[in-house]
Amino acid sequence: MPMPCVALLGQALLCAALLQASNSMAQELPALTRWGASVLNVTFDPGTWTLTWSCGGHVIVKSCTATYTKRNGRPGHLKIRDPVCRCQFKSLTLHLGVTLEVNATVNHMPVLEKLRYVNRGTEGSAAQNLTCFIHDARVMTCTWEVGPAAPRDIQYFLHMRNTTGHMLMACPTYLGDHVHTGCRMEDLTQLPHHVHITVTGSSRMCDIMFYDITLNTKLIERLSPPWNITVACNSSHCVVTWSQPQTWSHMSFSDFRYEVDIQRQVCISSEQENRYEFPSPEPRLGHVVSVRAGDVRSDRWSAWSPGVAFGSEDRGVPMLHVYLTVVTVTLLCALGLGLAWKRFVRIQKLFPPIPEIKDKITDDDRVNPETLRKDLLLQTEEAN
Repeated sequence: MPMPCVALLGQALLCAALLQASNSMAQELPALTRWGASVLNVTFDPGTWTLTWSCGGHVIVKSCTATYTKRNGRPGHLKIRDPVCRCQFKSLTLHLGVTLEVNATVNHMPVLEKLRYVNRGTEGSAAQNLTCFIHDARVMTCTWEVGPAAPRDIQYFLHMRNTTGHMLMACPTYLGDHVHTGCRMEDLTQLPHHVHITVTGSSRMCDIMFYDITLNTKLIERLSPPWNITVACNSSHCVVTWSQPQTWSHMSFSDFRYEVDIQRQVCISSEQENRYEFPSPEPRLGHVVSVRAGDVRSDRWSAWSPGVAFGSEDRGVPMLHVYLTVVTVTLLCALGLGLAWKRFVRIQKLFPPIPEIKDKITDDDRVNPETLRKDLLLQTEEAN
């Protein structure tokens, strides 16, 4: 093998080893810092949230208590009574610190040991604003921001555990250019309904604080819009049908609600048949219908589906145009009648009517000429 190829292979192996070492180092959380001697020799594993102590016949532990800070800033308490040699808590949020207490008796003498787990590192170096969401029914994406006091060579790493502390996976695909600011996971087969996510950091310049969070994966899923939307119409009605969105968590018909946007939004409760029927007599103007899905258990809504067009593309004549047309036609008719009347008056003036022959005997226009002739004939016959 040529020497340049050997050198390149050696550099690649060295980089892979350094990357694996930094991942291993970033995976480890700070150990418990002890102040003073411990009668019970209590230890704490932050990876599995487990307290252990020297277990013997002269030691009887009555209870273990963990006091931590919730996401809303309020204190949370977890207590386990009558443990045997150890206390394993449910997933704890550790980055804000945890106070641990072991209440026991040693040789019939009461003993209370109190410990404080501290997130060691430079203040402001930890990742901030960690958010995770499931989308497209199969992908989980987490994003975070670089801490304001993080050093120049900072690098972040994400790991995922279940609620018993069992390691599920490290991030398979990181997002970001030089510094990891996100993670994309496309294999969610091992993802439980509750997951504990930790983002640790590494640097050669200083110790980096970590950030952790426990999530309910059912509540972080972003719903996809309904699909297979169809519109069927007859002479009087139209029916819109669609298929239920695909989800990562199991959701039944009763878990969904829908909104149909045609010309106004119509809320539809969950039904066994995803359809909406509305009157739409012919002739039917052009419409576009979109549907989105929501979760009845929360305020989650999907994005609107792509619009589906139905009806005629001819949108019809606006009513304002109809009114203007009617007014214009009326004015033109009135103007035409006025012009026709004026023309008729002018013709009457140019060609006056021929006067009728009046009776010479009487000038009374009210006398009927036919009646007058009959009277004259009768008078003539009588004279003869």
